[in-house]
Amino acid sequence: MTPRYPKQQLWFPCGRYFLRTIKREDASDRWGEWLSDPWMVHVLNVAPRTLSKNEIADYIRSFDQRERLLLGIFERGTRAHVGFYRFDIDHERREALINAIIGESSHRNSGATVLTGIPVIQHLFTALKLERINASVLERNTMTMDYMLKLGWQRDDGPATTMPSQTDGTALTCRHLVWTADAFRAFMATPLGQRLRRQIESDGKR
Repeated sequence: MTPRYPKQQLWFPCGRYFLRTIKREDASDRWGEWLSDPWMVHVLNVAPRTLSKNEIADYIRSFDQRERLLLGIFERGTRAHVGFYRFDIDHERREALINAIIGESSHRNSGATVLTGIPVIQHLFTALKLERINASVLERNTMTMDYMLKLGWQRDDGPATTMPSQTDGTALTCRHLVWTADAFRAFMATPLGQRLRRQIESDGKR
């Protein structure tokens, strides 16, 4: 009999931001515009389109918050919704696939993903007893790749994959990264990891 895992209703304070489980009422026209952003099209290799509020609501409903988690990134104070995390969890293999999007351009390169990512990944490793988090990054997205390697992510030993560009059909290379529970704990003990922990635990004032 397949075990039924409890729903994850999560909320994490993250310095300037907070992270929580997405609700249906979070669907918005603004969110629906994110995939029409040229930057988003480039780094995610998606066809540019604008989603309706109803389409966003349907997307939210597709997550059971058990094995498929959808968490929103919000700015403290304004409570503006700036992005989200998606986790596809395989409890049997004790691993998860992570995807992150910062939809609001003013919050890119602001630390939003690292400040919000560390608490939830720690939760997955400690509370859910996962052993590794997997991620895939387009080779052309060098900024994200460099930032993840700096945080302690490691290149997966498996081969890279290719996919056609959604804009011109050319072949794009996708690299795979992994963050094990041991590597995560080792990173958090470094000076950079400790500094990030202090930022996460701050009151968000700048």
